Amino acid sequence: MHALEDYLQTHDCGDILDIACGGGAFTRRLVDAAKSHASVTGLDLNANVREGFLENMAEPNTRFVVGGVGEYLTGDDRFDTISISNALHHVEHIGDVLRDLRRITRPGGVVIINEMYSDGLTPPQQVQRDLHAMIATMHQTMGEHHRAAFTRAEIDALVSGAGLEVEHTFRSTNEDAPVDKGLDGFAGRVQSVMDEAYPDGAPAALRGEHEALKARVTEIGVGRPPALVLVCGYA
Repeated sequence: MHALEDYLQTHDCGDILDIACGGGAFTRRLVDAAKSHASVTGLDLNANVREGFLENMAEPNTRFVVGGVGEYLTGDDRFDTISISNALHHVEHIGDVLRDLRRITRPGGVVIINEMYSDGLTPPQQVQRDLHAMIATMHQTMGEHHRAAFTRAEIDALVSGAGLEVEHTFRSTNEDAPVDKGLDGFAGRVQSVMDEAYPDGAPAALRGEHEALKARVTEIGVGRPPALVLVCGYA
């Protein structure tokens, strides 16, 4: 098997929970590739993505729940497939959360982790990593838990520390993905977050760092980060 889709084509996903689902892009990927599934639950702190998620899914037996995963772990629902995509670095105490997902995972169920990582990058991917790290730091000043991307070793440590055993590993280097040298797109997000975090003007040091990053964007470009997909079960 070379990709997550190869695995999913032979897998009955049963009842799916997608944590930090956003608009449902990864949820849609699961459902489209899966051999079959019974239901879909999207979980996200942001109520504003509800309509987009439900519209994107357009599947029977689909629901959207507003809330944090820690709170949800105390409920009675159980799932056969739990996914978390590009959100490990957004969840506080993620190691504990991954461990505690056992409570709501049925015997034989899987946890699918899709996460970008921050090592072994091309120069454009390094620019993306540094832009993302700046955004994460500013989000933290606004009280949002958002850290820089993990390395592959850090992801492996989180998974093993939670008692998960990796059954399948898929990696997309994205080294050949198009490079964006524009200052809109992902690079433009830094300015919008900065304006939100510092409505009266950002500190001079931060503005200087931002200008240096913009120069790198126009010279080197922004590359799509590589992604690690792990299909795991509890030992």
